[in-house]
Amino acid sequence: MKLFRTYLVYAFLQLVGNYAYSGDIPKQLDKKTVNRIATFTKVWGLMKYYHPGVATGTMDWDSLFVVTVPEVAKAKNQQEFHKLLDNLYGQVHAPKLATAYNLPQSDTVVSIFSVQEISNYNASIPLKRQLKELYERHLPIENRYTSNKYKEYTLDHVRFLENPMPDKAYPDWETRLLALARYWNAINFFYPHKLTIGKDWETTLAKYIPVFSNVENELAYHLAMQRLNKELRDSHTYVSSPVLDRIWGPNPYFKVSYVQNQFVITEMLSDSIAKSQDVQVGDVITAIDGKPVKERVRELEPLMVGSNEAATYRDIANYLLNVNTDNQVTIEIRRGKNSLVRQISRYPYQELVILSDKPTQTLWNELKKDILYVDFTSIKKTDTLQALFKAMQSAKAVVFDLRGYPNFQVYQQTLPALYGHNFHVSTSSEALVQFPGFFAVSKSVFEHTDTSTLIPYQGKMIVLVDERTQSLPESFAMGLAQRPNTLIMGSQTAGTTGNITWLPLPGGANAAFTAVGERGAGGTFVQRKGVRIGKVVRPTVASVVAGKDAVIYEALAEAEKAAAFSVNSDN
Repeated sequence: MKLFRTYLVYAFLQLVGNYAYSGDIPKQLDKKTVNRIATFTKVWGLMKYYHPGVATGTMDWDSLFVVTVPEVAKAKNQQEFHKLLDNLYGQVHAPKLATAYNLPQSDTVVSIFSVQEISNYNASIPLKRQLKELYERHLPIENRYTSNKYKEYTLDHVRFLENPMPDKAYPDWETRLLALARYWNAINFFYPHKLTIGKDWETTLAKYIPVFSNVENELAYHLAMQRLNKELRDSHTYVSSPVLDRIWGPNPYFKVSYVQNQFVITEMLSDSIAKSQDVQVGDVITAIDGKPVKERVRELEPLMVGSNEAATYRDIANYLLNVNTDNQVTIEIRRGKNSLVRQISRYPYQELVILSDKPTQTLWNELKKDILYVDFTSIKKTDTLQALFKAMQSAKAVVFDLRGYPNFQVYQQTLPALYGHNFHVSTSSEALVQFPGFFAVSKSVFEHTDTSTLIPYQGKMIVLVDERTQSLPESFAMGLAQRPNTLIMGSQTAGTTGNITWLPLPGGANAAFTAVGERGAGGTFVQRKGVRIGKVVRPTVASVVAGKDAVIYEALAEAEKAAAFSVNSDN
C-alpha cells in the first residue's frame, strides 16, 4: 500500500512539473493569480480534512501543495488552472462516502463552514460537485492532522499534528504559502469565533497571499505570521518563534500602563534603582531614544494582538521599552509641568527577579473594619485558603481582586466556598474533530457539592477587573457576576476565554488561538467585549501620581455602603 501511495505522489508530480522547489518568486502576483492560489488553497484544505485518502493515507499533502502552487501561479488560462485542480482531486483514490447526507443535524450543533463556500470556488463544475459530495456525505474518520486526544485524555479542543519544518526559519516562497494555507484552513474549520471576526475570512486569504509570497527575509516572514494572527482579534492569539523572540530587548525595572491615553509608569520593581535614576511612579513617557512615543506605538500596534483596544494597549505598554538589545534606553518623561530626560537601565527577566527589592505584599488585609481586601491572583498555594476563608467570615464585604492571573488549583478549590448553588455559567462550543467546521454547543453548569473543607462565604463581594483580567480570571468573574450580592467593578477585560490550541507552522513557529468558544450566561461574558461590568471605574494619572489605586478606593466606598446596610439590617 505504501508503494502505491508513493506512485500516486510521483505520478502527480509528473503532471505538475519538476519535484524540486522552483525557488522562483513571482515578481508580482496579479489579482487573477491571487484568486487562483486562494481557490487552490481552499480545495487543498477541504481535501486535507474531509478526503479519507488524504486524512488517513500516507501521501505527503504538504509536499503536494509546495510543488503545485508554482504551477497554479503559472497557469496560462482558466482551463489549465481547472485541469490542475481536477488532477489534484483525481490523484487520490475515490473516497468511501455515506450513501446520503451525513453531516451533523441537531439543535446542539453549529457550523462555521457551509456548502455555499464550495459553490463559490473558482473550480470546474464537476470538481465542485465532487467536493460537495465529499463534504455532505462525509464519514467520521481519525484524521492524521488533527485530534482531540492526548495520551489517555479526551480534550475539549482540537490538537494540530503538523510538521513545524524548523530547519529553515525563512522557507522558500512555496513553503511560506503552505504556512498561510495551513493557518487559513485551520481557522476556517476550527476557530469557534470565525463568524464574528468582523470581516469575511476569505478576504484575509487574498490579502495575505502577496504578503507571504514577497517577504524578503526570515524576520519579515515571522512578522507576517504575527500580523495574520492579529486578524482574529483574539487576546489568546500570538506566534511563538525564536526569530520573534530575538527582536525584544531587555526589560525596564518598572511597569508601564496605558492610563487616560498616556503611557504612565505605574509600579516599581526596584525602588533602589528607581531612586538612583530619578524615575517615579506617575511619570508619563513622552519619547523613547529621541522619538515621540507615538512612533513606537505605530511600530508595535500591528504586532500586538488584542480582542479589544484595552488588551491591545495593555500589550503595547508592556513592550513599549523593549526597543533593542542594549542594556540602556533614553526616555523623556513628563512629571507635573516639567519635561525630563532619563537614561534607564534594562535587565533580562531573571535578573529583574533577583534585583527586585519590593516588600512582600500581604495576600489579604482589612481596608477598614469589617471590609477585607483579597489579592486573589497572588495566592499561589491552596493551603492558604483555610486562613483566607476564616478571615472572610467576619467581613461585611470582601473586595476581591482579579486584575491578574490566578493559580488554577487555588481557583478550583475556591469555587465551592463562593457559589452556594448549582447554576448555568456559560455556553461552550467545542469542535467536532471528525466533522471539521462543526461545533457541539452545550451548557457549562457549576454543580455545587458539600465536599469543600472551606467555610462558605455568602456576604457582599466586589470583584475588581481590568485589561489584565484575561481567560481564566474572566471565566471566574463571569461566574461571580451571577453570584447573589456581587458587583463586578473596574474596566474592560481582555475579552477572551476558553482553552487555546497551538498550530505548528513552517519555519519553526507556533500560532496560538482560542479553540473553545465561551459565552457567559445572560451575557456575563462575550468574546472580544469581555466580562460585563457592573460599575465602570478607571485609574487616572492623578491617582497614580498620588499613589492611590482608584479602583480599590471606589470599591471601598461601595463596600462601606454594604457594611453600613448590613449593620442596619442586624439592628
